[in-house]
Amino acid sequence: MTVTSATTPGGSAGAARPYGLRRLVLPAQAFASVLERGKTVVRVVNRNRPGRRVRWGSLQRVRPFSDHYGFDRGLPVDRYYIEAFMRDSNGVIRGDVMEIRAPVYTRRFGHAVTREHVVDIDSANRHATLIADLNEPGSLPEDAYDCVIFTQTLQFLRDEGTALQNLYRSVRPGGAVLITAPSLSRVDHEIPESDYWRYTPSGLLARLVQCCPGAELSVEGHGNVLTGIAFLTGLAVEDLDGDQLDVNDPSFPTIVCAIVKKPNSPASLADTERDEHGL
Repeated sequence: MTVTSATTPGGSAGAARPYGLRRLVLPAQAFASVLERGKTVVRVVNRNRPGRRVRWGSLQRVRPFSDHYGFDRGLPVDRYYIEAFMRDSNGVIRGDVMEIRAPVYTRRFGHAVTREHVVDIDSANRHATLIADLNEPGSLPEDAYDCVIFTQTLQFLRDEGTALQNLYRSVRPGGAVLITAPSLSRVDHEIPESDYWRYTPSGLLARLVQCCPGAELSVEGHGNVLTGIAFLTGLAVEDLDGDQLDVNDPSFPTIVCAIVKKPNSPASLADTERDEHGL
């Protein structure tokens, strides 16, 4: 079948063109719609390719498995990384050691500890040897401790900059502050009104540089996307494999750990050199 076309450049009126060769012109809106439908088909195919299809199983839920960070199932995921950090840092947990709320890690991982100290804002804490509000400048004694253990507390301090200054001020030259803080976590169910901060490794490093001038700093993130999901949903270490816990993906840290070391003073360095030379 042929149809009659209008006059075209280089042609004449009434020239015939095969119907099958006519140009198909789609309005822009129709073309965009066809393109989007094509993209949708590609997404569906990609989601269902072998190895890419999601099987949610018991994770398809809007409430966590535990409302208590996983304590009621076993060891919380963040504690796995805290304990590994303390084991790796036990060489600095020595001498006069101060810890928050109770001397748990001091006793488990301390090396040549001469005295335990505990700070808390709660005067009813029977473990506390010092009652202090770390949000207040100068609330800790200066150059009083060889090591401070400060785990999972920074996120609850309204003025975390002042708290970091207090902690750094409280350690002696050559001493260190061991800090852990969440990179991601649920809002605390007991004191949600006081749960303020989360930290990337770079974010915590920036705060430490600002608040602890002259300190020797080491900051690392630990965890991966799976441990993050497990921690947010209240699963415990016992729900995961050791190999899964030991994968550290810098794009998906669950927790951030820092060593803040105060350099030896010139006088201390001179004493050390004299001791090394038997003078």
